[in-house]
Amino acid sequence: MSTSRRGFLKGVAGVGAGAAAATGLPGCVPDISPSPLLDMEKDGDGRVRMQVARYPDLSRDGGSVTLRVPGERQLLVVHPSGDTYAVMSSSCTHSGCPLGFEGEEAVCPCHGSRFDLSGQSLNPPAKAPLATVASVYDPGTGVLLIDFKAGDSGFPELVDGKVVFPFTRFPELSSPGGMVQGTPAGHGKLLFVFALEDGTYSAVDSLCTHQFCPVEFQTTELVCPCHDSRFTKTGAVTQGPATVPLQKFTVTSDGTSVTVTIS
Repeated sequence: MSTSRRGFLKGVAGVGAGAAAATGLPGCVPDISPSPLLDMEKDGDGRVRMQVARYPDLSRDGGSVTLRVPGERQLLVVHPSGDTYAVMSSSCTHSGCPLGFEGEEAVCPCHGSRFDLSGQSLNPPAKAPLATVASVYDPGTGVLLIDFKAGDSGFPELVDGKVVFPFTRFPELSSPGGMVQGTPAGHGKLLFVFALEDGTYSAVDSLCTHQFCPVEFQTTELVCPCHDSRFTKTGAVTQGPATVPLQKFTVTSDGTSVTVTIS
């Protein structure tokens, strides 16, 4: 585990200047640095346990770190005050600049976008929210638990590499044109499952392959709110800037349920 700042800030200065030039935005940006880097590992359950007092950049009120965990997107972990913590994507949804933290807001040092503790955009040019990760702080032990595999209550869990959707609980999938979406516990990432018009099924990941913003389903297609990339229900790209399809999963049905194989 390590923290580092100098090289990170040197790199983001170049990113910010390049992004401003590319977008034609004014060079006046917030006087704030991206949060310092911290490298940690997940345990076997897909969780990170942080003894907060060991990290002065995070333990102080108003503190924050940029967390790097192998196999996961880079995260911004923030500590506004007291026992309150939040965990969200560390990249601005406008042009991907690494975020800093000020007061109770994540702040982009490149173009001034701001986000609240739930990841919602408060200030343009960013419009799309930041992805968030479930976390719980235990004031008794001083441990912040970040759970990369947390799921939605009432949504099927990942068991033995599969997520099963019985038609009795998910009647939407029993007819062509139906769709369900949610995050399975044990997987920790939003999943879209479609009953296609031809009687087959499709299941795709929710992260746009351009800059990994979460996509949304809008009427007939999946749309990235960050830069308007568009995908079919089977994950194929119909409009850039994305050029790579969404990740697809194997889907089968026995007439009473739909099974999505994740691994």
